[in-house]
Amino acid sequence: MSRILASSLRDMRILTDKGLRVGNIYDMEVDEDTGKVEALKVKPESEEIAQTLSTDEEGNALIPFSSVMAVRDYIVVNENSLAVQQLKGR
Repeated sequence: MSRILASSLRDMRILTDKGLRVGNIYDMEVDEDTGKVEALKVKPESEEIAQTLSTDEEGNALIPFSSVMAVRDYIVVNENSLAVQQLKGR
């Protein structure tokens, strides 16, 4: 299993599996009891993206970590999963 330092993820670009630019990672939400990453906080690429996704009080888009498909030079998230999460209200 490959390991990635959290510090290397900051400002990493996020794309959907269909090629849509979502934004860049700003921070992460971690469950303090389990240590599990729950969500990525993302600076949205555009206002349209910000309006499409759930956001925090600072306007950062919240992407459930369960939507992450791959981490390489950028992070790929499942676009359909994001749509389902939005419908559920996260």
